[in-house]
Amino acid sequence: MAAWADPAVWEGEIDLGFAVGPAPEVASIIIKEMAVHGWDVAVSTGQDYAVTPEAGEFLLRVVDEHADMYRRYDGFADPVPVDAGAPAFERALALSGRDPRWPPR
Repeated sequence: MAAWADPAVWEGEIDLGFAVGPAPEVASIIIKEMAVHGWDVAVSTGQDYAVTPEAGEFLLRVVDEHADMYRRYDGFADPVPVDAGAPAFERALALSGRDPRWPPR
């Protein structure tokens, strides 16, 4: 996690080998991927998973910004309805097509 605290991570452009993108956008997407798929693995294996409220707000912004593109390429399913007052990370999961209440407890 210390690597993400380095301001240089968020500057310039990143060459992905197949495309070049602005560092803040690429880094944000990578963090979103780690958080969302981390949740996938945790709940699939019966483990709890949580992020800080601040990280949840960040992830919600990233998912919201890219949700339409992900859906065009079948990366996200349709949004799952959740209460508007749900924590930001739950809303991010729902916007990505995941049910944050899964598995039922």
